[in-house]
Amino acid sequence: MNVRLTSLRTWLLVAMLVAAAASLIAARFAIERIRHAGEVRWDRAQDQQIVETIAQRVDEGAGGSELDAIQAVLPYHRIVVVRAGTRMYEGPQVEGEVELSVSHPISDGRVVLVDYQGSEPAFSSEVSLVVAASVLIVILVAFAAATLLTRIVKAPLDRAAVAADRVAGGDFTARIDESAPGEFGRLARAFDSMASRLESAERDRQRFLEDIVHELATPANAISGLTGALLDRTIDDDDEREEAGRIVEAERARLEALLDDLRRLTQLDRAEHITHERVDLLEVARTCHLRFVHAARGADVELTYSGRPAVVMTDRSLVETILDNFVSNALRYTPRGGRVEIESTIGGNDAVIRVRDNGIGIAADHLGRIFDRFYRVDEARDRASGGSGLGLAIASRAAPVIGARIDVRSEPGAGSVFSLSLPVATTSAAQERPRGSWERDRQEHSLPKPRASRPPRPTP
Repeated sequence: MNVRLTSLRTWLLVAMLVAAAASLIAARFAIERIRHAGEVRWDRAQDQQIVETIAQRVDEGAGGSELDAIQAVLPYHRIVVVRAGTRMYEGPQVEGEVELSVSHPISDGRVVLVDYQGSEPAFSSEVSLVVAASVLIVILVAFAAATLLTRIVKAPLDRAAVAADRVAGGDFTARIDESAPGEFGRLARAFDSMASRLESAERDRQRFLEDIVHELATPANAISGLTGALLDRTIDDDDEREEAGRIVEAERARLEALLDDLRRLTQLDRAEHITHERVDLLEVARTCHLRFVHAARGADVELTYSGRPAVVMTDRSLVETILDNFVSNALRYTPRGGRVEIESTIGGNDAVIRVRDNGIGIAADHLGRIFDRFYRVDEARDRASGGSGLGLAIASRAAPVIGARIDVRSEPGAGSVFSLSLPVATTSAAQERPRGSWERDRQEHSLPKPRASRPPRPTP
């Protein structure tokens, strides 16, 4: 970077010197032209006066000797007197080019004064010193300007380079902290914003990995401990062995559900498996009710569905995934004797499917984070019910993929309402039933269609 800036400074200096030299040359030519034009006008006026004086003397009878005396004091002029078409007097030849010629009439003729241009005088030492001083000043100013510009450019670039090296090395706390206006300020603010997002993403990644390790370790440790006890016959009672088997199966199912959720989340992050088909949200609500009704009975929660047909063009699998997570979450946080309702409706240009419960509700300070991965409002309760902590994260990631919007209203102690809104399908769109990239890939490559998230299994 320093080498490039030094080269830039050199090129700037050279460019300024060339511009200065060109300006001096152009100024010199312009001054010479102006000076020459002025001298010609002054010489013409002077020569006109001289030729009038000579003509007057000739008319008064001046002869050759007097004209020779006048000619002697005019070394760069030549006097010619013409009478009756004959040259009566003609001064000696003068070396040089004719600059101008003036004449004045006399009786029976005219007097002509030819002005010759003498040799150009060399520049005087004073003029040379002035030119040299001007060039030196231009060089110094150009060098100072190039140095100042280089420093102005180099300082923020050095800070940016240091910050970029730190970020490249994994230190996402690096910032340029440039508040100056202009392009460098915009660059610094954009870099600091990028570094801030990377820092936040790195924190989320580390927390996500820690949560994954913890979530995988819990069922894995339970399975490992119980299977070890079963194999070495530490548990030898038949009832205890049966209970251990049920626990192992429950933890296996919990581990499988977690892996399925992680797999689905990864697919959504890559924006894969998207289809477009005609979907009736009332039908989605009905099939969701069928999937969860037994789990709701086991939890002593009344699960119902109602509403009106609402047709949208979307990915049915992702809508079912979002709705399943809403219902699963509602069942998990609704106490025994509670009620969960699935409703399909149309509001304006949107079709809405919502899940309403009368459970424990969500406090306002938790609403902004419930869609974070592995975030739990009630850690102990959620782990006990077998939740992976990824359901709402999957829902929030799937919604924008299908052009949907999620809204949440909740009040502690009064329950929650989760709503999914999609644009209502027009008649032409419903008839066309366009097929998405995943459907084409599935048919071309015989890929399996992705499954919706599993409903929660009751913990034994």
